[in-house]
Amino acid sequence: KPFRWKVFQVLILENENSGAASDLRDARHLRVTPEQFSSFIKRHSKQKCLVDESNAKMQNSYVLLDEELRFLNCEGGAKRPTRSILEVGVRQAFQEAGFDKKMFLKRGGFYSWSRNNGNIKSECAASDPRLDW
Repeated sequence: KPFRWKVFQVLILENENSGAASDLRDARHLRVTPEQFSSFIKRHSKQKCLVDESNAKMQNSYVLLDEELRFLNCEGGAKRPTRSILEVGVRQAFQEAGFDKKMFLKRGGFYSWSRNNGNIKSECAASDPRLDW
């Protein structure tokens, strides 16, 4: 049984997966409406380990770095790189990242990955010592 089941709504971003010639991929055929996503979450709401992340929850609440050590700002529906942390430092580049701290906290972004601290209880996961890390 899963310990956590994270369900993400497909987030379409320019410069990533919107199907434009310069994009890495085209995920438009996987798009679901907010209503469809909400309906899916409601149908599976009895799964205690389900963690839903709609587009509104995830779009600006993750910190992403590319291969040139630039944060990827996803505000406005596109992945736009900041200046590199090698060029301007972490603090300055992070200020350009568009990170939404309130949404990060609202979606439960701080998460303890240790099963040994006694704070995590999941009805989905069996107690299996092979899963402890």
